[in-house]
Amino acid sequence: MKLNLYSISNKYIKYLRKYENRVYDNKEEDKINGRKYLGVVLTVNEYNYYIPMSSPKKSDYVDINKKIIRKDTKTIIRIHNGDRLYGTLRISNMIPVPITELEPYVLKNEKDIKYKDLILGELRYINKNSKKIIKYAKAVYTQKLKDLDVDYIKNTVDFKLLEEKLSEWNKEEDK
Repeated sequence: MKLNLYSISNKYIKYLRKYENRVYDNKEEDKINGRKYLGVVLTVNEYNYYIPMSSPKKSDYVDINKKIIRKDTKTIIRIHNGDRLYGTLRISNMIPVPITELEPYVLKNEKDIKYKDLILGELRYINKNSKKIIKYAKAVYTQKLKDLDVDYIKNTVDFKLLEEKLSEWNKEEDK
């Protein structure tokens, strides 16, 4: 399955953050060159779920000096090409989203060549590993609904609450 990159509206992020503080903030004021946070969208339990991407952190490495990248976990997929870590997909922070609040990221419109190269690397990895990404997302979703007593599940957004808030959002937007 081919996964594409999207940005998500600031309005919708602000709305969800009122109810769940683990929802990643778009950080409007901190954006470099007006770039939005990007993520992939897939279907989980009949909802469109947006999995946000994040920049690499020191904690993504076993040894940052030797560029040894940590293995993936169920909630963090490290996007890399072997020795270059492009970023991560944060499954623990995925959120249900209405299509109306998504904007497809159009690679050909990217003027920053270095950033375009980064995004191309991320897309290659994401599409090569799409089955794994979908499998992990569905597993984390199911584990959260079962309220498993595991640290990574305790630190995952409340999917059911966010699905309820999505329904409320849709009702308000339909008025």
